[in-house]
Amino acid sequence: MKRPYIVLLAIFFFLAISALVIIQVRWINSVVSAEDQKFRFAVNEALKEVVSELERAETYKRIMNGISPEPLPEAEGEPPEQSGQKSAEEKLLEKYGFDPRVRSVIISRAGYTYLLDSDSLGVESFFETTEPDEQVLSAGATGRMTSKIISIENIVSRILHETPPLRDRFTADELNSLIRRSLDAVGIHLGYECTVRGAYGDIIYRTPDYLESNGANKYLRQLFPNDPVPGNNILSIYFPKEEEYKFSQIAFMASASMLIVLLLILLATGTFIVIFRQKRLSEIRSDFINNMTHELKTPIATISLASQMLADTSIPESSRNTGSLATVIREESNRLKVLVERVLHTAIFEKAKLELNKQPVDLHSIILRSVDAFKLQVNGRGGTISTFLDASDPIVTLDEANFFNVMLNLIDNALKYTLGIPEITVSTSAWHRGIIITVSDNGIGIPREHLKHIFEKFYRVPAGNTHNIKGFGLGLSYVKKIVEEHYGTIKVESQTGKGTRIIIHLPKEQPK
Repeated sequence: MKRPYIVLLAIFFFLAISALVIIQVRWINSVVSAEDQKFRFAVNEALKEVVSELERAETYKRIMNGISPEPLPEAEGEPPEQSGQKSAEEKLLEKYGFDPRVRSVIISRAGYTYLLDSDSLGVESFFETTEPDEQVLSAGATGRMTSKIISIENIVSRILHETPPLRDRFTADELNSLIRRSLDAVGIHLGYECTVRGAYGDIIYRTPDYLESNGANKYLRQLFPNDPVPGNNILSIYFPKEEEYKFSQIAFMASASMLIVLLLILLATGTFIVIFRQKRLSEIRSDFINNMTHELKTPIATISLASQMLADTSIPESSRNTGSLATVIREESNRLKVLVERVLHTAIFEKAKLELNKQPVDLHSIILRSVDAFKLQVNGRGGTISTFLDASDPIVTLDEANFFNVMLNLIDNALKYTLGIPEITVSTSAWHRGIIITVSDNGIGIPREHLKHIFEKFYRVPAGNTHNIKGFGLGLSYVKKIVEEHYGTIKVESQTGKGTRIIIHLPKEQPK
């Protein structure tokens, strides 16, 4: 698949993922809003029940406190007092226009007839009958009911016309018990803080941890709204962990949903990263094959030509220059050997750990040998290769053969990427843990965007025509591998058009 198509596919895929994320976020917001409304409704229902129960409890308490616990002055069957004062029975009968001497009466109100049960003493003894028949009451029962009616009428009158102080109408325990019970009934098992304010804003009751300005949602409810003259008595309540509670209701679904979306994003990202890497690796390998073919073709063609000249009997032996042809064949064969070894080293790195034969070696001698190997090429181009070996103690524990190849690769790169007259410098200096090796040149330099890739396998810095600068893109990856196997570090400093400097920090002693 071509790169433009891959890029286009990636764009469409991430647009789809973005749309999915937006939809997911909006869904979560709608669920949170619905949960918030549900919570508010439940709290308001609970507070409505608290207000209702508080008012009922207060009314019951006032009625019970208003009913006189003292016995009535007359018992059933006994004659009224002889003091000259009228009994309660007589007063009731006179109120309704009946002769006190009559032992049976009819009491009728608003067109309804009521029967008084002689065995009852409370207002509950009244019941409605559908028949307008006369109901006979004993005088004693009438007296007792008259007292109850008068008492209840007085109590109701006081309830309707007298409003006691707010702090006397409930206790803190009653209020908290009602709130807790009502919240539990609607499924809200949260801790709360509340306060009760009177008509003038005075605090009647407050929980110890109640805060006036804490940023939480406060729920307000008027207390005793059915008073003859309702006061501005306000119950205020809030829940310190309300937000945590709301989120906990949707936490699992929201987390699972977001996790799935995140996994999709990571999967898509990883997939396209792999695709681009494979595409790039394919391009690098294609470039490697082209370069390898070009590099191998030259020595093979040279060897083939020299062999043909040696085998050509039409050329006089004196004119064949057998020694020169043999030298050409040997040099080109060695060149082929080096190229093949580089490829093999790469294969070894991929399959298994490289086995190194580390021994104390004079690093300066390795550097001088590698410099000597390139002197003829440098001089042939009119350039110079200089050494400044300033390290006082050059003895380092390393694999001599592989580190010799490291120096060869570094000098070879310096020479290849210098298009004019080469000026190459190899130097050493002391380091508290070992030696610093520096290889610098005056070549074309490496653009900043390519610096982070130069140690990658098969990677070659573009330089116009690919075949103008020979190589497989394996040299620096091999160098980095060998340096790291010796527990050293390597870095590159380069300026386009001015040259490149490669710096190696190599410790003298490595762990065994």
